[in-house]
Amino acid sequence: MAVKVKSCYLFLLDNINQTFMPTERPLDETVDGAYHFLEKNIEKCMKNPAGRPATFKEESEIRKLFLEYRNRSLPFLDLARSIAVKRYDFKDRYEVFTTSDLFLCEVEISEIDYVIGLELTCKEEMIHHVNQGEEGIQNNLMVHQAIIPQASLKSANFFMIDLDKMSLMLLENMVVTVDDDTYLYADKILECETKISIKEAVKTARMVTNEVAKEHDLDKLEIIPAFERVIKEIVNEGKDIDLKEIAEEVLYQEPVAKMAYVSEIENSGIDQPVLNQNFVKMALKKTQKLKTDTGIEITIPLDYYHNKDYIEVINMPDGRLSIQIKNIGNIENK
Repeated sequence: MAVKVKSCYLFLLDNINQTFMPTERPLDETVDGAYHFLEKNIEKCMKNPAGRPATFKEESEIRKLFLEYRNRSLPFLDLARSIAVKRYDFKDRYEVFTTSDLFLCEVEISEIDYVIGLELTCKEEMIHHVNQGEEGIQNNLMVHQAIIPQASLKSANFFMIDLDKMSLMLLENMVVTVDDDTYLYADKILECETKISIKEAVKTARMVTNEVAKEHDLDKLEIIPAFERVIKEIVNEGKDIDLKEIAEEVLYQEPVAKMAYVSEIENSGIDQPVLNQNFVKMALKKTQKLKTDTGIEITIPLDYYHNKDYIEVINMPDGRLSIQIKNIGNIENK
């Protein structure tokens, strides 16, 4: 899935010093590595399982501007500036006092055009400053605001809008205040209705699986990892997640528990398959970690986890559990 940035405008949003720095010209594509930096980070954000699919509300102001841009009656810079101004203003209103760089881009991915926004929070760093004067060289330290890209992009806010379908995907953290908890891009700036993310669906599935396993006396040490493995395999194949079908596969021998699981999933608000429109990737577990109520933690390679020749969880007569680790040739301190 090759990402190609066709144009990009950079807006500087310094809500610490109350400074909004607009731009009139696109980012210089001749600067070595600049567009490559954007393309790699856009691809990472697209594949983040925390991204939520969304659709514009009819009354959205940005939707109206986007339609004008799509119909070529509004320059992209005007659309970008409107988004940047709204972002700066809402950061002020919700007291998000950070300095951030907002990249607003026209992007092509697999022959489909998108409008993409990527906002990265700037960090305060120390840099060297070399001052060479008549009395010789003086080396100083200066505080500098700079983007320090992180592999996880935890501080990133991201959205992408499909030019043809006008569907959206958003990645952002909730802003929590005394009066209001909100997603600024989704609720205030773009004004759209969002659906559950893959990450949220996996978390909900795990919680419901744990509850059903307790209620129906199932082995949660086996059932929960099985659910997670099946879900992640489906996601990595680029398919939507149908939690009801997954229940059919994992709980096929427990029809009563399966019905309870499906009912709880629907009560949690997941009555339709969870979309995987950007071919999200999720890391498959190579080990299973167990933690006892006594604080003992054990890490087991998945190749051995379900093999009772090597490890077995035994129900003791007093209702407690015992873990047996078998067929060990050697033990080392780590």
